[in-house]
Formats: sequence, structure tokens, C-alpha cells
Amino acid sequence: MLKKLTLVLFVAISIFGIRAQKVFMTGDSHVNSKIYPHKVEEVLRSRHPDIDFGWWAKNGICFYSYKFNPEYYDSIFAFRPDILIVHLGTNGAYDTNFTRASFRQELNAFYDVLLDSLPEVKVVFVTPFTNKRRKYKKKGSWRINYKNREVSDEIVAFVNNHPNTYVIDNNSEAGMKFLKTKGLIRRDNVHLTEAGYEVLGEEVGEDILTIDPLWTSQEN
Repeated sequence: MLKKLTLVLFVAISIFGIRAQKVFMTGDSHVNSKIYPHKVEEVLRSRHPDIDFGWWAKNGICFYSYKFNPEYYDSIFAFRPDILIVHLGTNGAYDTNFTRASFRQELNAFYDVLLDSLPEVKVVFVTPFTNKRRKYKKKGSWRINYKNREVSDEIVAFVNNHPNTYVIDNNSEAGMKFLKTKGLIRRDNVHLTEAGYEVLGEEVGEDILTIDPLWTSQEN
């Protein structure tokens, strides 16, 4: 009888010692669409209904924005996520002064500050999907902005050299889909329609669910 009681107590302690994963998403205007993070949350909850999900975003930002505006970290640090989803890079690829070396430095600086306050956090980077830009700022013909691929390559290389980081290479997986599929991207060739953000959220959420190390049980 004593053995049975001990076993029951052990199981109860084990169950109540496990807490829900805290998942936070941050990014630029794509995340700020609200549709995108809500869809990601919906997909994740389909498999992990007990997750604690939150998000924060700001239009026009990239990794370098956090250096000059450290308050942008506040919502992340306050939430203290187990898993952080980061969708940044689109605006960096639009910077006329963009270089791979400078982007690499900005990404490293962002991560170093993040890790200093959240040493155990698991970070999932989502690469920027392919879009277009005008040949001459707001004038001229539209052309593919291939710098998005350069940004994506730098993120992939970063993840390959840092533990507890993961990448959803949406740029590679989606290819030209958002540009070539009618009804998915707006006339500015940068932001997606509601349907487009639903597709993006579905794809990113499903990809995140396949990263097994993210979903290991954590104890209080």
C-alpha cells in the first residue's frame, strides 16, 4: 500500500512540476499585421493547447533597431519566453547601405543582448520571404530584391554556429510563391494580404512544430 501511495505522489509531483511552454514572437510590420502571429499561435495550439503565447512587433524595424532602441527588448524580457520566434530581416534587405558583413554584426549584437538576459531561451529565426523593390527608390520598374536571400543565408549560417537556435528558411521554402500567387501579396510587393499572412502563418507554425527540441517538457 505504501509503495502504491509513493508512486501516486511521485506521478502527481511530476505532472504538476511540468509547466506550459512560453512562446513569444517578435518582428516587423509582417508580425504587426496581427493576422500572422495569430495564425502561428493557432497552429501551435493545435498540437500544444497549453502554451502561453505572446507577441510584440513594430513597423520598419530590423536587428539594428534594437541597438538604438533597447526598449524594444522590454516586452521579450518581461515575458521571459522558453521559445522566441524572430521574424526580422526584410527592412535590413531594403537598406541601401546593406552589406552581409554589417548585417552579420547586427544579428550577433541582437543575439548577445538577448542571451545575456535569457541564457536558456531557444530562438527560432524566420527568414524574410522574397519580395520586390523599385529600381529607383519609389520610382522605376519593380525588380526582385535578391538581398532577401543574402539576409537569409546569413541567418542560416548564424544558426549553424549557435546552439539552441533554429531557422525556418521561409525564403527558400516559399520561393516565388507570394509574388506569383494571385491574392497573396499587396500592390507594394512587400506586405501580404490577409490571405497571404494566413498562408505564411500556417507554414511557419507547421515548420516550428517539426523542431522536436523546442517541445521538450520543462519543469518549474
